[in-house]
Amino acid sequence: MTTRTEQPAEPSAEHTADHPSERPIVEDESFDEFDPGLVQLLLVSAFAGCLVGLAGGAFHWGLNHGSSAFLGFLQDLRTDGTSAIPGWLIAMLIAGLSVGLARYLVKFAPVAAGSGVQHVEAVMRGDAKPAGLIVLPIKFFGGLLAMVPGLALGREGPTIQMAAVIGTQCGKIFGLQKEDRTLLYTAIAGSGLSVAFNAPLSGAAFVIEEVAKRITVRRVLATLTAVATGMAVYRGFFGDQLSFTAGDVAQVPGTQLIFFVFLGMVMGVLGVLYNRSIMFAIDAYNGIAPSTSPWIKTGCIGALFGLLGYYHPVLVGSGEMQVNVLLAGQYGTYTLLLLLAVRWVLGPLSYTSGTPGGVFAPLLLVGAIVGSLFAQSLNLVTTDMGIILSPEAFALVAMAAFFTGVVRAPITGVLLICEMSGTVSLMIPLLLASVSSAVVASLLRGEPIYDSLRARMHLSDTKS
Repeated sequence: MTTRTEQPAEPSAEHTADHPSERPIVEDESFDEFDPGLVQLLLVSAFAGCLVGLAGGAFHWGLNHGSSAFLGFLQDLRTDGTSAIPGWLIAMLIAGLSVGLARYLVKFAPVAAGSGVQHVEAVMRGDAKPAGLIVLPIKFFGGLLAMVPGLALGREGPTIQMAAVIGTQCGKIFGLQKEDRTLLYTAIAGSGLSVAFNAPLSGAAFVIEEVAKRITVRRVLATLTAVATGMAVYRGFFGDQLSFTAGDVAQVPGTQLIFFVFLGMVMGVLGVLYNRSIMFAIDAYNGIAPSTSPWIKTGCIGALFGLLGYYHPVLVGSGEMQVNVLLAGQYGTYTLLLLLAVRWVLGPLSYTSGTPGGVFAPLLLVGAIVGSLFAQSLNLVTTDMGIILSPEAFALVAMAAFFTGVVRAPITGVLLICEMSGTVSLMIPLLLASVSSAVVASLLRGEPIYDSLRARMHLSDTKS
């Protein structure tokens, strides 16, 4: 039996002033009476989670091996001078055709463009209908075609939307009511994030904090069930490797915590600027040669990445490889500055292409670079005072803070970095930096990235 308390008949003045629609809505649910519908929902969630583990794991595996093979191919082109066609031209042609084809596939399901998270959120708010089954193969193969050649996109967006599609299709197959099918669309999406980054708690938090912004026992149980089965299948078939190798990061002394608060404030400002960079890039893309076919324009972007990948492979890709090199302390200051400048441009440029791909992984690299540079800069002053700051620790914390500034989901950001790096020693700095980032971004009236992207969706194409 469920008692809903979302909208009191006569809300108090204080309740109205706090704008309850902008906060998570807590619904009271009771288990005084047995609900057979809940058991069916959880069984379907478990089954859907298993499918997400297989699909998401296969997508991740394809990206890893495909990207390695493509980089190896570029290396062979650079060392083999016997070809009649210059190697850089071959790289441009292959990358341009691959990325252009990824954009062409979106033609058959426009909601498959970009991250897909904004569409999942629109479904939750009743502004769009759940994506059809055709989105699943388009997201899978389109994502591979776009990201293997090196576009600065993340695998989490496609995996989340594929998981959502799997959820609603399973709901249809097993005859769930419409309300539960919609719930599954958003709840199962959390298992997609979990599988994408091998981060189970982050996926559950993402559903509650960012996608649904609503807490119910029913939704939480469905999400946790799907996350558990999805992660079990993923780890059983594809392993349990951490995304980031952070080493043994020591706990931060209390005297250094204030530096992380300042770091979070900086990341909040940069998060707002990064979001505006993405929206500016989208406007510019739409304004340049508007009569030209999108897949041709996108193919030109892909060709540019092919050229960059041929000469400077460290500049392209989702960014996880670069983060691990950074955490190992193998980048000098000049390299970090160059990488920051280039990736600040390549991330938004990649997203304008409209191919399947997310924003998480690329922004984590930007955050890590800024965090490392922040610590190195302060060390020029603090070392003489006997205070030595760890660039690796600041890089990890900055990733969560920048994620918070961009997405405005601090709990997800903190859990994501803890799970991806396998460390909890930085929990207090992570919390402090994420909170200060969220506060500054809100004071600057910066709109969260998915709110901005959702506002630009062509809802006429997705309405029921």
